[in-house]
Amino acid sequence: MARNGKNENFDGKAIRAARKKMHLSQVELAEGITTQATISLVENQNRVPNADVLLAILDRLNLDMSQFVSGDFLTNKAKELLSQVVLNMNTDALNEFKDFEKALSQNPPTLQAYYILKAADEFHNKQNYAQVIYNTERATNKKTPVLSNFFLFYAYHQMGSSYYLQGDMATAREKFALAYEQEPDLLTATDLEFHGVLQGRKYYAEFLVAEKDYDEAASILSGALDALRQRVDLFWVPELSEQLANIEEKRGDSEAAKRYMHYARIAAYLSGRSNTEARLAKLDTVVF
Repeated sequence: MARNGKNENFDGKAIRAARKKMHLSQVELAEGITTQATISLVENQNRVPNADVLLAILDRLNLDMSQFVSGDFLTNKAKELLSQVVLNMNTDALNEFKDFEKALSQNPPTLQAYYILKAADEFHNKQNYAQVIYNTERATNKKTPVLSNFFLFYAYHQMGSSYYLQGDMATAREKFALAYEQEPDLLTATDLEFHGVLQGRKYYAEFLVAEKDYDEAASILSGALDALRQRVDLFWVPELSEQLANIEEKRGDSEAAKRYMHYARIAAYLSGRSNTEARLAKLDTVVF
């Protein structure tokens, strides 16, 4: 919870009931945590405090997160955290996930999000790929309610990447294939879906290069770059163009490699990514 805000799915009355049960005044509950005015807003207007304040209040009242937030609140929070992870690889979102972990795990509609966020934490913070596989298998289990097909796609991609990093190439290919059965159309996808798919294609291309399947790797990256051009979105162009340049070099097409490396540098320059542009300038052999 990044900022205070009124939320109809947040139950401030549960806070008030727990406070009165413990015979605490608003001032006593607020002591050392926040102000009495904030407690009043939480209880009477369903104002959501920031995560640190909320958790401190819960701890003092011996409350669990799931006792006072609705399923809709948790679903929206799960989608918000997943979006931050997919769009920005936001480690703050993974830290905030820990605040909601138990509540998300106990709320059936957010189980898929819980498993995917657990997997993301294991993947990016701990590199524990066995646990990534464990959690993504549960995220994709038919008994787990589907939050959205896109998150199903994302879970299969996490799984494929983890099998690849563990060296199980056959299973990795199988999971990547399952991911692409769920892949949204790049031209009609939301920003969240679009960036998630591009992130997925980048990892899949790395796997294909390791398998020496350069043609397929080039194909999926070229398709991604075409979609980026049509959507006038430069964010992923430097990374994907550089990756494609390296693949073309492996395929023996040095001219194509040179061209894509140049595209990568220009895109970095146009999108204001000076550090990336400076790095690519050392690799770009096209003379202005």
